Amino acid sequence: LNPGLVGLSVSYALQVTMALNWMVRMMSDLESNIVAVERVKEYSKTETEAPWVVEGSRPPEGWPPHGEVEFRDYSVRYRPGLDLVLKKLSVHVRGGEKVGIVGRTGAGKSSMTLCLFRILEAAEGEIRIDGLNVADIGLHDLRSQLTIIPQDPILFSGTLRMNLDPFSNYSEEDIWQALELAHLHMFVRAQPAGLDFLCSEGGENLSVGQRQLVCLAR
Repeated sequence: LNPGLVGLSVSYALQVTMALNWMVRMMSDLESNIVAVERVKEYSKTETEAPWVVEGSRPPEGWPPHGEVEFRDYSVRYRPGLDLVLKKLSVHVRGGEKVGIVGRTGAGKSSMTLCLFRILEAAEGEIRIDGLNVADIGLHDLRSQLTIIPQDPILFSGTLRMNLDPFSNYSEEDIWQALELAHLHMFVRAQPAGLDFLCSEGGENLSVGQRQLVCLAR
């Protein structure tokens, strides 16, 4: 064989191998990146939530004054086509009343909380807080007046003051009053920085109970 032809054949063979490696790598990248396209397509078809504020149907200032919650023949499902997770539920909780809801896994305990915040919209019935139908008001007006303390409370990296009043809506006296009502004021006063005590990401430098009390005060 001609040595030049052999060298040319080997050179082209190496180039083909490199091209095949590049093609396999590009196919792998395409398969990984197409997931992002699928997510964008999914989000583009996701229904938007209800209006943030409904002008002309805003709750009165100071609402809710009593905290009376009533479910009236309330039914809800997680999405169209699925079975109801709550069916014709009627519950009346008076203001200031402490109520425990118990049940097996999947009975709908957490779903009731999601319904209060209108994360799940009603299939039938209504929820009234101090006589006001929550479906008639905007999501901001509703959710800004409710609070929830999860089993794993979430705190942000920053000062305790920022975690208690992230939008700077309240005076320092109001913050201390909230801490006293949550029985957390002794801990805060014992810190050299006071309200400027730095919370680590997720509140890891606080116990779970203290994190829950911070959420309660907030």
